[in-house]
Amino acid sequence: MQTILSSVGPRRMLVRSSFAPHRANEQPMIVNCHDGIRLAGIYNQASEETSSQLAILIHGWEGCVDSSYMLSMTTTLLEAGIDVFRLNLRDHGDTHHLNEGIFNSTLVPEVISGLEDLQARLKYPEYNLVGFSLGGNFALRIAAMSHDRAIKLSKVIAFCPALHAGRSNVVLNSKSNLFYGRYFVRKWKRSLAKKLQHFPHYDYGDSLADMKTLDEMNARLIPRYTGFDDIEKYFEAYAITGKTLEKTVCACYLHFAKDDMIIPYQDVELLADNPDLHVTLTEKGGHCGYLMNWKLESWQDSRTLELLNSK
Repeated sequence: MQTILSSVGPRRMLVRSSFAPHRANEQPMIVNCHDGIRLAGIYNQASEETSSQLAILIHGWEGCVDSSYMLSMTTTLLEAGIDVFRLNLRDHGDTHHLNEGIFNSTLVPEVISGLEDLQARLKYPEYNLVGFSLGGNFALRIAAMSHDRAIKLSKVIAFCPALHAGRSNVVLNSKSNLFYGRYFVRKWKRSLAKKLQHFPHYDYGDSLADMKTLDEMNARLIPRYTGFDDIEKYFEAYAITGKTLEKTVCACYLHFAKDDMIIPYQDVELLADNPDLHVTLTEKGGHCGYLMNWKLESWQDSRTLELLNSK
């Protein structure tokens, strides 16, 4: 219920209504990455005066800059005087035309180079990175991979970050999770169909209808379009368990809920021993839901504001 109510129905309408006044001040931007890769995002300033900090938000898999959790947090931060940049990952949010290559979850280097470009163009005393689900996974890997890069980060905040996709894939393909398994199959197929509209030379179009589960899609698409012949090696390549987060460029705040049906919270025990990793585990919250009252307000928003205002 936490997961569903956070994104649909009354809350979806409330979030969009609250964010509506900020639409007029949106600034679409294209950030330039390495090798001619381009990523799109949207920049909002809280006021005419530049804030002391910029919060960079990264959505989850098959989400986008206009996902409810992204707009909800943006509204909260803007009203608190914090400027926000919402980033679309490759092939998310109708950006399929920007790059020929198909999105996969190992593409952190292009996000790092895109953030270098963003920070060169938008000057702030402080930059913070906030990610949700797969976006949280990206944010944490950025913190681990940016020691020798021109990126400044004060804090990384992640809600329900994907720990190890192999484990999450098992959960999503289970009978108890049939609803969410089908949800992601439908969303992924829709994204791949959009890609074909711009790059029709890809040859998976005729087989999309035959693929019914995430397992089937992974088995057919990952070896062909990611450079990984072994699906488990692909999952391992973007896991944040083990030594991946052994050293980060800043303090990282990770949040998990025990009733999350997508991310097995038990895997937090497999995180590296790093004093800059601060893990919060709640009893309830669902997957990036964390609704805390009848007004459908999300604890994610207030928690992020609390962390960004702390020194």
